[in-house]
Amino acid sequence: MRKTLVVAFFAMLFVAICAFKVLEVRTIRSLEKVGIPAEIARQSVWTSISGGYLSYPDAVKLKKIAAGDRVTAVREVVAFAKDYVRTEDFKKQYLKYREDRKPEPPDPPKSAAQMRAEFKQDLQKNITELEKTLKSLPAEQRESMRSAIEMQKQQLKEADDPNNPMFSNQMDDYSKQAFDAEKQTHQEKLAEWEQQYPTDPKPMIKKWLTTFLEVSKDVDYAAKLVRNKEGKMEFVNPDYETKSNNWKMCFRAGRETVMAGRAAAQQWLTELK
Repeated sequence: MRKTLVVAFFAMLFVAICAFKVLEVRTIRSLEKVGIPAEIARQSVWTSISGGYLSYPDAVKLKKIAAGDRVTAVREVVAFAKDYVRTEDFKKQYLKYREDRKPEPPDPPKSAAQMRAEFKQDLQKNITELEKTLKSLPAEQRESMRSAIEMQKQQLKEADDPNNPMFSNQMDDYSKQAFDAEKQTHQEKLAEWEQQYPTDPKPMIKKWLTTFLEVSKDVDYAAKLVRNKEGKMEFVNPDYETKSNNWKMCFRAGRETVMAGRAAAQQWLTELK
C-alpha cells in the first residue's frame, strides 16, 4: 500500500474552498516544488469543495518526497491555501458559489383568464394539425379522426362557458392560495440558505477544517492489508473497508503527513476564531 499517496496536497484539499486565480509568486513556487501545478490544484480543490468529496491530482513527485520533508511540504501547501482565501478573488468566487445556490422565488400564478386563453390557443393549434393530417389518411381511418377533431372542437366551445369550473373565479382563489404557500416555503428555504451560505466565507472554511480533523482523528496507521481474489488490496479488518474514502486517504498518506495536516488545521481554526 502506498503510504505517501498525495502527501502535502492531501491537507490542502480539506482546507481550501474555491478555485485559484490570483496567487503570489511565492505560493505558486511552493506548489511547484512539491509537484503540483497551480492549474491542477485549482481544478482539484474546486472539484472537492463543489462536489463534496476529496479530489486530488496524480502527482508522482509527491510520493517521492523524503519522509523528513513531508511536514515542511504540508506547511507550505497549507500556507498557500491560507494566502488564497484572504484574496479578493477568493471572496468573489465564494459569493458567486453562494449566489448560485440561492433558492429561486416561485413564479406568480396565472389568472383564470390567462389559463383559458392559453388552453384555447393550444387546442386550436392541435385541431389545425389534426385537420391537416386528416387529408392524408386512408378513407377507413378518417372517421375516427373526424370524431377526435369534433371532440376537441366541443372542448373549445366549453372553454368559453362562464360556468366552466376550470376557469372560474374560484380557480383564481385556489391559485392564490397555492402561490402563498409556495412563497412561505421559499422564505423558509431562503432562511436556510442564508444560514448555510453566509456572506462571510469563514464558516465554510471552518466546516472543512473541522471535517478534516473529525475524519482523521481515529485512523489506524498500523492496519494490515491483504490482496483479495480480484488482486486488489483490502483491509484485514472488515470494519475498515466500510470507512469513508477520506479516512482511507488519511491511511495512505501516513501518520507523519496527516499529523502535520491536523496541526495546521487546528492552528488555522484558532486563527479564524
